[in-house]
Amino acid sequence: MPMEWIQTENSSNENQTEVLSFEDYMKKFEVEVEKECRPSYQYFLDMLEHFGQDANGHFKLFQRSHPDSPAVFGQYKTQQEIWLNLKNFQEEGLNNKFILLVGPNGSAKSSLVRKFMKGAEEYSNLPEGELFTFSWIFPIDNFVKGTLGLSNNAQSKQVSTYAYLDDKDISAIISSELKDHPILLVPALTRQQMIDKLLSNSKERLISVQKSYLYRGDLSKRNRMIYDALLKNYKGNHGEVLKHIRVERFTISKRYSNSAVTIEPQLHVDARLQQISMDKRLASLPPSLQSLNLFSAQGEVILANRGILEFSDLLKRPLDAFKYLLMTMETGTLNLNGILTELDIFFVGSSNEVHLDAFKQHPDFKSFMGRFNFIKVPYLLDYRDEVRIYDEQVQGLSSKSTFEPHALKTLCLFSVMTRLRKCQANNYAESKKIAPIAGKLTPLDKALYLADKIMPENLDVESRQILLQSYDDIAQEFDSDVVYEGKFGISPRDVKKIIYSLTTSHSNITSVEVIEYLQKFITRKNDFDFLNMTPVGDFHNTSRFITILKDYSLDIFDKELRDSLGLVDNRSYEEYIRRYIENINALIKKEKVKNFITGKYENSDTYLIDEFEKSIGLKENATNFRSHLLSKLGAYALDNPGTTINYSDVFPEIARKLQESFKQEQTEIIRGIANNLVFYEAEITKAEGARDNITTPLSKEGREQINTIITNLTTKHKYSKNGAISLLKYIIKNRY
Repeated sequence: MPMEWIQTENSSNENQTEVLSFEDYMKKFEVEVEKECRPSYQYFLDMLEHFGQDANGHFKLFQRSHPDSPAVFGQYKTQQEIWLNLKNFQEEGLNNKFILLVGPNGSAKSSLVRKFMKGAEEYSNLPEGELFTFSWIFPIDNFVKGTLGLSNNAQSKQVSTYAYLDDKDISAIISSELKDHPILLVPALTRQQMIDKLLSNSKERLISVQKSYLYRGDLSKRNRMIYDALLKNYKGNHGEVLKHIRVERFTISKRYSNSAVTIEPQLHVDARLQQISMDKRLASLPPSLQSLNLFSAQGEVILANRGILEFSDLLKRPLDAFKYLLMTMETGTLNLNGILTELDIFFVGSSNEVHLDAFKQHPDFKSFMGRFNFIKVPYLLDYRDEVRIYDEQVQGLSSKSTFEPHALKTLCLFSVMTRLRKCQANNYAESKKIAPIAGKLTPLDKALYLADKIMPENLDVESRQILLQSYDDIAQEFDSDVVYEGKFGISPRDVKKIIYSLTTSHSNITSVEVIEYLQKFITRKNDFDFLNMTPVGDFHNTSRFITILKDYSLDIFDKELRDSLGLVDNRSYEEYIRRYIENINALIKKEKVKNFITGKYENSDTYLIDEFEKSIGLKENATNFRSHLLSKLGAYALDNPGTTINYSDVFPEIARKLQESFKQEQTEIIRGIANNLVFYEAEITKAEGARDNITTPLSKEGREQINTIITNLTTKHKYSKNGAISLLKYIIKNRY
């Protein structure tokens, strides 16, 4: 039983350890030419396509979760920019730009690259993502007459390839350090003719491949030296040379620095040559090769070939340490001690805004601008994505502390609010109608609008329509600005620390505990730059954030409390307003109204009219008020022909007043509950054995009423019992 895994692994690894002769590989190449003719940019495009996109067009790869690479939530623009750059490389036939991800600390720059590498690892282990390179195989004397390369008339035994020899029959193996593509073994002109023919039915792919090194390139220096030496020894017989080729499948691995490598910011050499001709391990090579001055290429750049190379915090390194990238980006080659080495690498790096600002002052910055593509990676501006970042952390801490409903949302709304800017009227010169509406958005309004397109309640129908149509304008207002939204604000790293602090101090965390913690947190102005920003209205004003979020959280729980009491207003405001409009219309025109129950036409219901106007607290002249409503409704109908009328949208102020009226009726009931809650808590304390001999005047009806509330809050709204009681006490204290 403990060893059964061996058979399973042997079966699953069968394809990953694939070894082919050159002839067998060329048969595979002919059948799967598009898959085998993929430079790194095409490979990564295919990889992203393999994992697919969701309904919103976002790449699913970044949403996948791995133990060593958590999902990256949000950052959809950044992901799209990476894809667009790969498409540009496809057009150019070369990875001719260095992709530099720039953003504040903790904005997921490295996480994006790590997830990209993880996707490449998974893809390379699949049949559709297989990659091949080759090694040189030199057999022992038993497989040749005489010693290979020693005499001019040396002839191989009648074997077609040495690729499948066992280790005992091999005297030496020389690997391809740069993981050269096997197709580069075919002479350039022949290779080009072959590719032209095999891809003749796929014009777009052919054009792309023709621009790449697979079409016009050559073997790396060492492989070319070995090939030419053997070809000379075999009197120009390419077939004899290719017998020494063993085509091998390799997989991408960040852990083992195989085509997925990260260079840390400390100073060191990224690539170097080391002479290996005197290496004793190569003493068994044929004399024709022993005479060559062979070198071994080493370093992260070499390891990353045919994959991705990440420069973590690139701009923390001295400029001279990466100046070589200027030529590499332009030519696709690396100069190693005078030897031009062709590379096929997707270069990507990260930097924070502070180091980029310093880099821009350097006299060489303009040279780098042409070779670098800067992609912004801001903090998230959608609180829903922000919540998803911490879900796993919160679940992991659930054994010692419980986050009640809306608590994490409140924390994430605060996070987003610290990253937003107030809309500027001069940015809406082409759409003057939206300027005053956008300018009145509070930080909370804007955070909810950007995430869910929730409109502020105080807007009328026309303003709501204008705001909805201007979503992209508002979301992208500061994208090109130096101080773009998400460049400043609280870092997710600091939010994670807040979560740990909260779980250390509280067993149940409601929005109350979150707000109380944030109240203290915003006093730490020496620790966080965003706390020292100059307020613009409510924006950058964290003390106002606390007040706004407190009211918002109370509003949410207030609705849940009323729902749990069974005090939700089941009357349809829409229907109520519609009937009122019909009756005042008939009253003014001296017409009758159809009773839909009896089917008869009756006089206007003056009782309904009076009751309605009493509910909304009408103080102005009733006749004028009624005429105004009908005029407004007529104007709306003219502006929106064919649209079904929603009376609550046309008259939002009336709907709000009706709700307020009903709330007032409910308030007295909740105040009665407030008096009983103290006794209810005392009974709980007695039941838990904390205190004995406690008697309370709580009636059976009062107890059942509170039990009903607690039960509904825990079952319908998912609060814990302690969390529900805590919030009950808090809202009664602050609202009733």
